Amino acid sequence: MTNTFKVSIRNLFYLLSYANEMPDMIDSLNKVEDELINYDFLANHFNNEVERLLARGLVRNYVSQIEETSSISGRLLINDSLTLLMERKPLVVCEKDNFTVDILFNQVMKTTLEAIYRNHFINEKIRRKSYVLWEKLTHVSTIVLTKELFLRTVFYRHNQYYKRMFHIAHLLFELELLSHQSGDVELFQPNITEGDLNRIFEKFLFYFFQIEQKEYRVHGEHMQWQLEGNRTYLPRMETDVSLTHRLEKKKIIIDAKFYRNMFQINFDKRSFHSHNMYQMFTYLHHQPNDYELRGILIYPANEQVIHEKYMYNERVSFEIKSIDLGAQWNTIYDELVDILM
Repeated sequence: MTNTFKVSIRNLFYLLSYANEMPDMIDSLNKVEDELINYDFLANHFNNEVERLLARGLVRNYVSQIEETSSISGRLLINDSLTLLMERKPLVVCEKDNFTVDILFNQVMKTTLEAIYRNHFINEKIRRKSYVLWEKLTHVSTIVLTKELFLRTVFYRHNQYYKRMFHIAHLLFELELLSHQSGDVELFQPNITEGDLNRIFEKFLFYFFQIEQKEYRVHGEHMQWQLEGNRTYLPRMETDVSLTHRLEKKKIIIDAKFYRNMFQINFDKRSFHSHNMYQMFTYLHHQPNDYELRGILIYPANEQVIHEKYMYNERVSFEIKSIDLGAQWNTIYDELVDILM
């Protein structure tokens, strides 16, 4: 059995919008029918964002450049220059800062445009428009896009207006990777592996609860083992999402788990994954004794409806819940909000 999930592009777009702290992007899809949301739709959306940025003017920044030159300009690099002088070359090595449009955000833009116009599965009209926009970025180079690049990029006040373009580029990149894995070129229902879903869903949950409610403070909690002795070999104990009530002594600890099947089978008997439950109980046992505690394991699922609740004592409960990522978005939204009720 393959470890894949079916997630509509609409829902994947929503997950990534929260994960990138851009829930306002969701409004752009609210009035669009599901069958119209495909790779072509997103590529066209990306082209429109690029047009907007070009009309506004590309952001520039200083980029350090090292070059061999016959005249000193910028900062002279002594050690590198000595090598050339010893070889009797009439050159020195200098480092200088160039104020240029050839920076990461514009490079991501150009590289994504190139990926669109080279993709023969995309509508010809959209591809042509991408090529025209690509040609306008003459002084911008292309780069190799990676998952890490999108995850580590930080926005500041001067480049905030690039976030929409960058977000759609991230989504197109994720979908392109998924299509290569699954052979699904239409990408209306991309197959997502547990690893892909792990990266996206965990971050989504964190920012969803941070954005959609104000009663709880949302944080990742690093706990110290309540053990005496050598701590060198003790594993790191950190929650995916901890929600601490701002006014009352209440805490909810949420852990996202990623399995094709949320049950383990032993001697033909189905049961929840024991190590997940042990982990959550460890988290709960390392909390203050005067707090009302809820531990919740959340499993992304397809058409599996599970919500079991168990009481440890009068102040500590344990829950296991599935979230159907193939459901309508308003259903997913309501189920997550209801967790805090």
